[in-house]
Amino acid sequence: MSVLVVLPAYNERENIVPITEAILAQRPDVRVCIVDDSSPDGTAAAVREAIAARPGWTSRVHLIARAGKYGRGSAVRDGFAWGLESGEPFDAFVEMDCDFSHEPGALGEGLALLQAGNDMVIGARYPRGTIIGWPRSRRVFSFFANLLARGLIDWSIHDYTNGFRFYSADAVRAVLAHPQKHPGFMYLSESLAHLLSQQRRVAAFPIRFVNRARGESNVTRAEILAALRGIFAVAWNYRFARWRSARASPAPEERSRAMPSTHPGTGSRRP
Repeated sequence: MSVLVVLPAYNERENIVPITEAILAQRPDVRVCIVDDSSPDGTAAAVREAIAARPGWTSRVHLIARAGKYGRGSAVRDGFAWGLESGEPFDAFVEMDCDFSHEPGALGEGLALLQAGNDMVIGARYPRGTIIGWPRSRRVFSFFANLLARGLIDWSIHDYTNGFRFYSADAVRAVLAHPQKHPGFMYLSESLAHLLSQQRRVAAFPIRFVNRARGESNVTRAEILAALRGIFAVAWNYRFARWRSARASPAPEERSRAMPSTHPGTGSRRP
């Protein structure tokens, strides 16, 4: 299995080299694509220095240095697009944070669930995961944000806002074919809702989420407020897509003859 891990980065100079080393150490079939949004702290320069000093990184680490701060969602999309266009036959794509809140040691479990036939796998904090080091205010906001998303989009998904995700190559192509409408962290809910509207198989496994020990969080209050407003637009687009799909599907008699008896989600472990 050939795996591409995309790391969206902004002001992660303290974390970027250690997290890349930890990811590459997990398995020999992993490559890392770092997408840096012109970090003022010199994140891109740290990556270039590390590649030059480590011969093994030349073939395993790729840096995309963007000219401005365009947000996490578009950074992941650019990393995925590079992976598809690189000529490498990547079987799996992963997005994760640079600050060790997503533990590299959990990559194996997520990839195993992807190999089991799922289109997307979420490393989920809810309902059985563990969150370490978050203040009460962050826990409360995260809980209610996900509760709102569940009620508006799909109740079976518990964690819409965590960015530790695994995709099949086909799911990545589906995500990139859908134009991004929401910036920043809101894109996590948008891309997930799009895959759900296509009835893709989505599984999950519980993770240990550890609050960053180095550097500062890139999540701003403005992004949080935008996410609360944006979830209603995401839900509307999701329900419209499902309605349009139902209108285009064959009549019940034809569907029973043309489609397999199992539902796309059968057998998936939901968060």
